[in-house]
Amino acid sequence: MSRNRLALRAARFAVLLAAAISLGSLASTPSHAQAVVASVNDDPVTNVDIEQHMKILRVLQKNATRDAALESIYETRLKLMEMSKYKVNPGDPDIGWALGITARRLKTEPQALVGALQRAGVTEDQWKQKWKSEAGWMQLIRALNRTLEVSETEVRAELAKSGQSKAAEYTVRQVILVVPNGGNAEGRMAEAGQLRARFTDCATGVPMAAAFRDTAVKEPITRSASTLNEALRKILDSTPVGKLTPPSRSPQGIEMLAVCNKSDRQDSAAAENLRNDMVFKKLQGESDKRYAEVRSKAIIVNR
Repeated sequence: MSRNRLALRAARFAVLLAAAISLGSLASTPSHAQAVVASVNDDPVTNVDIEQHMKILRVLQKNATRDAALESIYETRLKLMEMSKYKVNPGDPDIGWALGITARRLKTEPQALVGALQRAGVTEDQWKQKWKSEAGWMQLIRALNRTLEVSETEVRAELAKSGQSKAAEYTVRQVILVVPNGGNAEGRMAEAGQLRARFTDCATGVPMAAAFRDTAVKEPITRSASTLNEALRKILDSTPVGKLTPPSRSPQGIEMLAVCNKSDRQDSAAAENLRNDMVFKKLQGESDKRYAEVRSKAIIVNR
C-alpha cells in the first residue's frame, strides 16, 4: 500500500470525521450524537458502535474496555467484508446456530443470552451483525478447507489418551407392571419384588414376566454408557446380567429393566463427538490464520 494512498484515505477519514462532529454539534441531544471515531477499510466506526460493543463484551464476560470494543468491531466488520467477497450471507437460522454455540460456552440458553443482550441495551441490529459475522466466517473457513479431515488413527490415538476408547454397552428389556388409575400401586410394587426375586436370566425370565397379570415386556434395546445419565449407568452397573433392576414408579405403573447383556466395545458416540471436536480445532486454527492475514491488510484509522 503506497504512502499516497494511505494519505488519501486518512484525508477522507478526516473530512468524514469533521462532518460528523459538525453534524453532532447541531443535534438536539449531543449526548446521543453519533461521532465517527475510527474507520476500517473506509467503513466508519462511531462512538455508538463502541458503546454497543462494550455492552456485548460485558454480557460475554470479557474485558469491556474501549480498545477491546474497537477490536471487536474491527473483527466483526472485517469478517463481514471477507464473507461478502465470497458471497457468504448467512440467514437467521445460521445466526441462531452461532448464538447457540456462544450460549453453551457461557453455560446458558440462547434465549437467556438474547435477553441479557437486550437488558444491556444492545440493539438487535448490533448483536445480529456480530453473530452473523461468526456464523458466516465459519461457513467460509469450512468452504476453503473442504479437504481438512481427521484420520481414524488420530481419533483412536486421542480416544486412548483420554481413556474413552472403550465403553460399556447394555442390552435391556423394559418390564412394566401396569397400575390403572385408582389401582393398588403398593400391591403391584410387592408383585414386582416377587418377580425380581424369581428372575434369574432373560431367556426364562422374560416369558415369566410376560405371563404376569397386566404386565408388558418391551423389545430389547442396546445403549452405550455414554448415552445414559449417570444415575441410570450406576443402576445398570450394579445389576448383574440376567437380573432385574430395582422397581420404580412411573406414569405407566411399576417399571424395571431386565439386564440381558453387558459388553465393552468401541464407543462410537464418544468417537464421533471427539472427531467433531478435533475437526473444529483444526478449523479454528485455519480461522485464526485467515483472520490474521485479513487484519494485517486492513486500513484502520483511529481518531
